[in-house]
Amino acid sequence: MKDNGVKKTTLSTHVTLIAGHPFRGRIEAVADVETVVVQMRDTSPEGVNWTSCVRTNVPGRREPDWLQPGDILFPARGNVSRAVLIDEQIGPLKAVAAPHFFLLRIKTANLIPAYLAWWLNQEPAQRHLAQNAQSSTLVRNIARTVLETTPLAVPSLTQQQTLAELALAMHREETLLIQLRQSNQQIMTGLARDLLAR
Repeated sequence: MKDNGVKKTTLSTHVTLIAGHPFRGRIEAVADVETVVVQMRDTSPEGVNWTSCVRTNVPGRREPDWLQPGDILFPARGNVSRAVLIDEQIGPLKAVAAPHFFLLRIKTANLIPAYLAWWLNQEPAQRHLAQNAQSSTLVRNIARTVLETTPLAVPSLTQQQTLAELALAMHREETLLIQLRQSNQQIMTGLARDLLAR
């Protein structure tokens, strides 16, 4: 793919970085509101678990940066720096990102969100982040400037779509293999228990 028109640039050329919503203090659950906050514990490689998000009032004088499909969440703190794509409709709820996330919003037409999320989780981007992060004894911090200068390879939209679909297929295959291993283990456990019960 090196000679197929791949543009080499940095993240800030194509993406607007927005800080997570500035909650002050503890995020308190509030019943019967239509606004939620996405925290680290609500995310996984599959995306956001909307049912686990805390419903709460979203403070602030200005209109919050509500999450929308195509946005990407990237943790500013923590030892695991994995991009999470917002690719689902969340019904009537409105959601904001917790303060420890950067919200990445694509601002150019030549970049597919699913591809960008995939790229940020690959070795070249992860190496840049690991080498430039500020680390304490317990937790790693990713500064805005470090994330903005993350190298980004932008192939054609067709190639981006192919890579995003391949990544999704491989992830689904891995999930099925995990489920198969768990099922096989349950069968073996059952056989062993049957032998003991005789």
